[in-house]
Amino acid sequence: MVGIASNQPARATTLTTYTDQTAFNATTTVATQTFGFLSSTIGIGGGVSETSILNSATNDGFVSPGDILAGLSISPTAGEIALLGPDFEGSERTNYSVFQGLDFTLDPGVTAFSLGVLSYPSLADATISVYDPASLLLGSFTISSAPSSGVGEFFGVTTDGSDTIGSVILSPSTAMRFTGVDQIQFGQSEGTPEPGSILMLALSLAGLGGIVRLKSRKLTAVPSQV
Repeated sequence: MVGIASNQPARATTLTTYTDQTAFNATTTVATQTFGFLSSTIGIGGGVSETSILNSATNDGFVSPGDILAGLSISPTAGEIALLGPDFEGSERTNYSVFQGLDFTLDPGVTAFSLGVLSYPSLADATISVYDPASLLLGSFTISSAPSSGVGEFFGVTTDGSDTIGSVILSPSTAMRFTGVDQIQFGQSEGTPEPGSILMLALSLAGLGGIVRLKSRKLTAVPSQV
């Protein structure tokens, strides 16, 4: 089981973390990004370096438009991204994955995010830093002993809705190690209204206020009856 050490600044937002994907999925509505599309470009045991930011528009021979879900961008914190196939260099990794220090940037409104965390070339600690859209730190978490083989170690986080997640950075805590993911999920935590719903609610309240004011003016205009 993954061990989590957390560091949350004194912010109004409360973060909830998950080490069980079933529990996370039960309280969220999320889209799931996997990397099986790499089977046609790098194959089992293969690996390539990627210099560009990965998003839904990427089209470079390794990643095609639409392979990365809309609303998600993946970039290296330094250097390049490594795209790896299962069993890369005999690692016994079971899924296709992306590796390096990784920066996941999200479209507005996200309150739930998860990763399947891997390390390379051997078991090591990893750090996950969660930021709001203004790049202010919401919380930092150390994942103890992320696996180098098998499936990724699950880590999920949700906000209480008072703030949203703008980006997440995954980085190694151990020298000469790399961190990677074989799955990403992002979306809404339970009870968090969609941005459009918030706008509609605000417009509805504004309209209700106008009706009340209009009725009030009509009432004051009626003369007293004797």
